[in-house]
Amino acid sequence: MADALSAMRLLLAVAMPWLLARGGALPFLAWGLAALSDWADGPLARRAGTASLRGAVLDNVADIAFVLGGLVTAAALGLVPWILPAAIALSASAYALASRRARPTGGGLARSGLGHWGGVLNYACLGGAAAAAGWPHPAWAAPLGTLALVTAGVNLAAVARRRAAGGKPPASRSAGDGRRRGR
Repeated sequence: MADALSAMRLLLAVAMPWLLARGGALPFLAWGLAALSDWADGPLARRAGTASLRGAVLDNVADIAFVLGGLVTAAALGLVPWILPAAIALSASAYALASRRARPTGGGLARSGLGHWGGVLNYACLGGAAAAAGWPHPAWAAPLGTLALVTAGVNLAAVARRRAAGGKPPASRSAGDGRRRGR
């Protein structure tokens, strides 16, 4: 079931740019469905005893594809500054490298509390962009722009923290240990 939710987010990642460009309520509904599925998939997998490293990787790939595809489109539409998708892409790359370094030692995916909060803020920014695309109004500009800059800063701070660790992989956990993983 959890893998199906991640696969659904991958399909939504393909649709989200078109939905954002089209406007209306559908981008916000797609965002809500993706956010709800992301919130539910890990606990469902752990409860069913099906949590795996493969599922955790699929979950993260689906999240990054959905958020990054949507926010690149939002930047192209002028809803958020370009620094946001650039910072997310850099953070996702640093996360992938740290996770790759953790694998030979038998670790799971790399962990970062700051990266986790960056991921939460990434979803919040896309939700704001989806709302602004659906219900255009000049009042969206200031709060969404501020949220985007804060989110970019958190993503960049997560990259800097990984870098400051001297290239060592951050502490990692296996996908099935019952705790939520984060970037």
